[in-house]
Amino acid sequence: MAVIGFSDRPEEIWCVAGWVFRQVLEDVVSQCEDPEMADAFTHAETQSGLHIDLLEPELGVRVTNAIRNVVRGILSGAIRSGIHDQPYGDATTIEQYRKALQELLTSFPSAPIPD
Repeated sequence: MAVIGFSDRPEEIWCVAGWVFRQVLEDVVSQCEDPEMADAFTHAETQSGLHIDLLEPELGVRVTNAIRNVVRGILSGAIRSGIHDQPYGDATTIEQYRKALQELLTSFPSAPIPD
C-alpha cells in the first residue's frame, strides 16, 4: 500500500496499491518538466508515500496542481496514461486505475490551491 497525503485529515489521504501510486507518479512526471517534482516523486516511491503537506509550500502547490491536472486529463481522455503500455495494462487493470483516480480526486483539499 502507498499513500498521497494532502494533510493529516483522513479524508485528504489517498491510500492505494503500490502499483497505482507508482503509475500516478509516472503519469504526472511524464506530463511535467519539473526536476524538483521528479526528485520528490523518486523519494516518495522509496517511502511508499507522498506527503504533500510536508513539502516546501511552493513545491506542494505545484505537485498538487500537477496531480489534479493530470488525473483530470486521464479521466477525460485528454491525456493517455502510461498504464496502457504496461504488460499488466489490460481492460480490468485500466478500469481499476480509473476508479482509483476518481477516488484521488475526492481526496484533494477543499480549499483552492493557488497557481
